[in-house]
Amino acid sequence: MAISKKGANLIGRPDMPRSILALIAMVLLSISFAAWPQGPANAAKFCMQLRGATAAGQPDCSFSTLDACRARVKHRGGGHCYKLTH
Repeated sequence: MAISKKGANLIGRPDMPRSILALIAMVLLSISFAAWPQGPANAAKFCMQLRGATAAGQPDCSFSTLDACRARVKHRGGGHCYKLTH
């Protein structure tokens, strides 16, 4: 039978409740997520140019998917969609 020291269990780990270990793990993960570089917050990536619109006109770049853009172009009578590049 092994004799345990105060503050440690039989296998040498600190005698700490699992809830505190879970809290420490969540804090470390949160810090690493906040420190990791993120992409731009703007989710709009596709633009719509309606048929007959001039090139100087303002395109509608409020679409996050190509399918959503194409559905709107079809509903509005024609035109084309393109990916917004910065």
